[in-house]
Amino acid sequence: RPLHAGFCTGAGGTGNPGGTSAAPGSSISIANPLQSTTILEFLGKIIDVLLIFALPIIVFFIIFAGFKFVTARGNESEITTAKTALTWAVVGGVIILGAKLIITVIQGTISVL
Repeated sequence: RPLHAGFCTGAGGTGNPGGTSAAPGSSISIANPLQSTTILEFLGKIIDVLLIFALPIIVFFIIFAGFKFVTARGNESEITTAKTALTWAVVGGVIILGAKLIITVIQGTISVL
């Protein structure tokens, strides 16, 4: 039976808040909160969560770089700043999406084996 956080169940089945030991011969099982059985599933879930947060940030920085281009009005230093912002936004997007692609390819390769 699953072990609840902060409780230790022993032979009598009584919960001992803050207890750290069980009766000899009894078994304790801890539920897996991640529902991942392999490291690749775990990494895939982490990257999925990162994508949820990273994609809006990447879009924001691309829009920000476009705004910098529009407001530069020919000023060479402002155009350079805008190019740098756009370059790093695209590089960040490629890294995040590339990580997802790599995990997907590795999972597909391992599942075939």
